Amino acid sequence: MENIKIDKVYIIAINYNQEKKLDILKRLEMLDIPYGTPYEIKVGHNGYTDKMPEDCSAYEGWAIPESSNKWWSTPVTQGEIGCTLSHISVWEEIYNNPDIKTALILEEDFYAIKPLSELKSPSNGVKWDYAYLARYRFPDSPSKPIDDQWEIPGKSYNMHAYLLTNEGASKLLDYKLQKNIFIVDEFIMATFMQHPREDINLLYPNKNIVAISTTENLVGQSSNYETTTVSAHGMANTNIQQKMEPYFEILDVSDWDAWKAKYLNHTLAKGEYDLMINDIGNNIYEFPLFTEKFCKEAIALAEEMDNWTTDRHEFYPTNDVLLQDIKLQDIYHRVLQEVIYPLCKHIWTLDGNGWLDMFSENFMARYTTDRQSHLSLHHDFSHITMVVKLNDEFDGGGTWFPKYKILSNPERVGTATLHPGMVTHLHGARPIYSGKRYICVSFMRKQ
Repeated sequence: MENIKIDKVYIIAINYNQEKKLDILKRLEMLDIPYGTPYEIKVGHNGYTDKMPEDCSAYEGWAIPESSNKWWSTPVTQGEIGCTLSHISVWEEIYNNPDIKTALILEEDFYAIKPLSELKSPSNGVKWDYAYLARYRFPDSPSKPIDDQWEIPGKSYNMHAYLLTNEGASKLLDYKLQKNIFIVDEFIMATFMQHPREDINLLYPNKNIVAISTTENLVGQSSNYETTTVSAHGMANTNIQQKMEPYFEILDVSDWDAWKAKYLNHTLAKGEYDLMINDIGNNIYEFPLFTEKFCKEAIALAEEMDNWTTDRHEFYPTNDVLLQDIKLQDIYHRVLQEVIYPLCKHIWTLDGNGWLDMFSENFMARYTTDRQSHLSLHHDFSHITMVVKLNDEFDGGGTWFPKYKILSNPERVGTATLHPGMVTHLHGARPIYSGKRYICVSFMRKQ
């Protein structure tokens, strides 16, 4: 099977500026789209400030006041109108450019979960118009498999990342959604399957779109679904939450061996400690622990949940968040129990099994030039401390041990540093000069 060729990328953005452009391009690079693929950051229609075009109108029959579903019980909102018109304008551009056979459409709050470079065409000669690269899957509407990468979707929401062919754009425009605007992801569902609402099926009886979906979400979305003007709003099932939480693959531990294969360094996880550990001096050790995938998803998870604090530590406060407050504590502690505690016992030849069941306080810290760029010299309240580098989009930084004149600032993301806490290893975080620095920190204590 050949890779899917993307002829152009469109990113829909609201309130667009230079700072937002740089952030978008950085995230676009993480999708690993072939170099040279043209892109366009398209300023979307802001439903709250932009005037609706004269030939457009909201669907007056959308509101069902007696419905228990909040998305169906009120008229179409200005934000939903803006979102729909933004997508329609992209479809028009694709249709009017015959050189674009397949386009990638992203909403501005996308982030990469997996690279798109290995995306193959579906097997069995399946010809498609529209392809979800991420979606909310309704539990009562199963998909049908095509191959390892692709499936025929059931009921679905979310349009922050999808592929659209030129022919698919033509078909979508033929529906003339602008004459009866409603939530755009509800509309897409109505073009390829029976919609849960009969009035929508009467509006669009012809199911002309051939839709497919990746078997797993490749692109995430970081916005709050209730406030963004460019995100997919839509809930048509009262059995699921009305505020839809984005899917984070990192939290799925239904298959622990598969999770470890995706997120942990394979060689270290097998116990090859002496092969993988670098002794950088004076009981300070560095080694690869997590994959880049883990690091990206952990940062995205923390930013999405936005539970950052500035006052958890009495003497040396950091801008941080406990892993338990981003639903990652149990997973992280399991990694410590299976990999790090045995590694610590091995490094320092520690006696007793108490070292294999330590208490751990685990948190993510964020350093920025405008809020907190460094951390003063201090001792940790731990027997052993571990620091994991999560990103490299910053200048400066690193952990400085003045007594030993050692700076730990690993080159690779996912690299962990271990050192004794409490008394012997006074240290601090050197300032960053640009960007943001993210690290995970574990204070481990024998109970």
